[in-house]
Amino acid sequence: MPVVHVVSFKYKDSVSPEQRRGLYDDFNTFRTACLYSDGQPYILDFKSSTHNTSPENAGKGFHHIFISTFPSQEHVQYYLEHDPVHLAFVVRQLPSTH
Repeated sequence: MPVVHVVSFKYKDSVSPEQRRGLYDDFNTFRTACLYSDGQPYILDFKSSTHNTSPENAGKGFHHIFISTFPSQEHVQYYLEHDPVHLAFVVRQLPSTH
């Protein structure tokens, strides 16, 4: 059964629009750049947006939203704990977000 993984970023005020766009663009490469242990892409679907609009105020001030679909929970675990593309991105992204 596919598993959906949702990530929202709220950037620090010190992060410029260019830096935000760079991180957004980097994250948007994951569908093809992230490879499973067998060397094949494993993210089934990927959606993102720079517009967080919620008339109900559910957006909570987040700037970017990313929704990834994986084949299984095991694939999500690999992504979070072992995928070198994702782990390198986390190191670059963490200082920029709350």
